Amino acid sequence: MSLQLLEQKPLENLSLDELRTLFRQRVRPEAIEHVMGAAESESTLKRNRKALDRLLFRQRIFHDVTDPDTSMELFGHRLPSPALISPVGSFRILRKNGEHEVAEGASLFGTMMFISGATQSTVDQWAEGISAPLVYMAYLSKGREKVLSAVKRADEIGYAAVGLTMDTLQPTKLRDRVPLSSDGKPRTVHLSSPDDVAWLKNEVSVPVVVKGIMNPDDARIAIDAGADCLVVSNHGGRILDFNRAAIEVLPEVVDAADNRVPVLLDSGARRGGDIAKALALGARAVLLGRPICWGLGAAGPEGVARVLSIFTDELRRVMIMTGTPAIEDITPALLSLDPNNVWFRGM
Repeated sequence: MSLQLLEQKPLENLSLDELRTLFRQRVRPEAIEHVMGAAESESTLKRNRKALDRLLFRQRIFHDVTDPDTSMELFGHRLPSPALISPVGSFRILRKNGEHEVAEGASLFGTMMFISGATQSTVDQWAEGISAPLVYMAYLSKGREKVLSAVKRADEIGYAAVGLTMDTLQPTKLRDRVPLSSDGKPRTVHLSSPDDVAWLKNEVSVPVVVKGIMNPDDARIAIDAGADCLVVSNHGGRILDFNRAAIEVLPEVVDAADNRVPVLLDSGARRGGDIAKALALGARAVLLGRPICWGLGAAGPEGVARVLSIFTDELRRVMIMTGTPAIEDITPALLSLDPNNVWFRGM
C-alpha cells in the first residue's frame, strides 16, 4: 500500500506494521534512532526477539472458548488486558506533547502506565486529567532527595505504585555512543543496593516495584528488602550487550519469587502472542515500550490506544486457538518447545 493510501486508512483498521511505517514517516530520523537503538552490537535486542520466537503454542480446537476474558488485576486495579506501558524516557522527542499523549492513550484503553523518572513532566503533570492507573519508576542517580520528593507526591495523589529502575550501574548506550540525559547533561550512574529498596519501602504506603531484575539471586534480595513487585528487564538491550533475553530469565525469577510478589516482563514483546508466552512462564503482565512509541509517533494518543488494542486482540486470538478461557488459565501447558531451543527447561 502506498504511503498516501496508508495515511487515508482509518486508524481502527491500521495494523501494527502499518503504524510502524507511519511512525518512521512522521518522526525525525534522529528520534527514531534513539528509540530503536540498543547497546554496541545490539545482540541483546536481537536475542529478546529470537528467544520469544522459539516458544510455540499448542493449538486446541475441541472446546467452547469463543470469548476469553483478557482482564487481570495488578495493585488493586482491574485492567482490561495484561498489556501495560513501559517506563520510556523519550516520548517527548517523538511528539511535542508526547509524554501526556501517551498517558492519554493509556486512559483511552484503560491500561496501567509505568512512568520513567527520566521524563520531564512532574508527578502532578503526568496525572493531570488522566484516568489510567500510574506507577512512577525513579532513578536513584538523581539523588535520594529528588526521588523522595517525587515518590511521596505520587503516593499522596493516588498513584498505583512507585518503584526504582536499578540497572543503572552503567548508562544506556546506542551502539557505541552514550546519549545525553533528558536534561542534556552526561548520564550518571548509581550502584544498586537492597538498602535503597528498604529505604523506599519505609517511605511510602503504596507497593514498591523494582525493575532491572535479570538474576534469581537479585530477585530474592529485592524481595527480602521489601519489593512488592519485580520487573524482569534488560532495558530493551540498551545496557549490557550479549545479555540473556528477558524471557529466558523469566522462569528463574518467577521460581525465585515463589508466589511472594508478582513478576512482570519488560523487553522484547512485539505481538500479543508474546504476552501469552510470558504469562505462560509466570509473568503477571507485560510492559510494552517500542511498540507504544510506534503508536505515539504515528497517531498520538489514539495511536497508543490502537497498539494496546492490537496486542490485546492478538492475545485473545491465541486464547481462543488454545482453548484458554481466562488470563488465570494460561499455564506452561499453553506452550510447546521449539526443537532448536536449548534454554527453556520444563516442557
